[in-house]
Amino acid sequence: MLVVSGEFDANQSLNEFNRAVVSSGARVIVFNSPGGNVGSAIRLGRMIRAAGLDTLQVHQLQCASACSLAFLGGIHRFAEPRSIGIHRAFLKPADGMSTQEAEARVQFGTAAIISYVIEMGVDPKLIELASTYGKRDLRYLSAGEMAELRVTNVAANQPPTDTSQVPTVPNPVPESAPAPEARQEPESIAVAFVRDLIEHHGDNDDFAIAQAQASYAPKVDYYGKPTSLRSIIQNKRNYYKQWPDRVSNVRDESIAVTCANDRCMVSGVYDWVVRSPSKQEKGSANFSYTISIGPYPKIIAETGTIQR
Repeated sequence: MLVVSGEFDANQSLNEFNRAVVSSGARVIVFNSPGGNVGSAIRLGRMIRAAGLDTLQVHQLQCASACSLAFLGGIHRFAEPRSIGIHRAFLKPADGMSTQEAEARVQFGTAAIISYVIEMGVDPKLIELASTYGKRDLRYLSAGEMAELRVTNVAANQPPTDTSQVPTVPNPVPESAPAPEARQEPESIAVAFVRDLIEHHGDNDDFAIAQAQASYAPKVDYYGKPTSLRSIIQNKRNYYKQWPDRVSNVRDESIAVTCANDRCMVSGVYDWVVRSPSKQEKGSANFSYTISIGPYPKIIAETGTIQR
């Protein structure tokens, strides 16, 4: 077991961590960190995943803010209730930036975080939840929340190592969590990816834009035309401005999915309701997405029609 302590620094080299893992032979990483630089935490998380290491967190040690992102790198992830603290990411724009440039930088940073969370197999709703809490208002996750959001994937009564090596509460009360999942089939990955995009795009405009930036390829066959990611984002931004209140639900029985050669096509029907201060509209629509399945699933084609 190896304990990672202190804040994540923007210019921090991970060579020391790599040497410590090799010399100690540790297979489990524990954190004692209040957070720090998001980029460094993500780099460490990816290194942990690439090395095939597990992560463990007990509530006597601190893992908050950016540390929660590093924790997600574990192949098997165990955490005691309320041992992982989250809040909205604070991505500081560089001096001299225009307001538009600053907003773009923050949105790009949020998209990068969401992309990483998806890459780690964690529900991006984790970032949506975090976005509702300020820096001084940490939200510590319950065992049920961590299991539901896939922050943890090892049952609370089956930690990946002997936790007696770090301080623990005597006789902790175990709470149920799902056992580690088998490798998901591309069909289930694609369906979950599309469902999440459709059903959660109305929750929060900033989150919806960031999720779109993380979900689409740089160039997309968008309703029959080659379209850049920038144009797609602007299109969605305009739509969200026109309809600030949006709800969509996919019809389970309508979903069809086929996969071949690392590409999946997901189609179906969803019901929608949109509202503005002055009016409301509702209806149903057909959708079809083609997704490149890999370490980072990306939409490469999208089309659909409103049902009349």
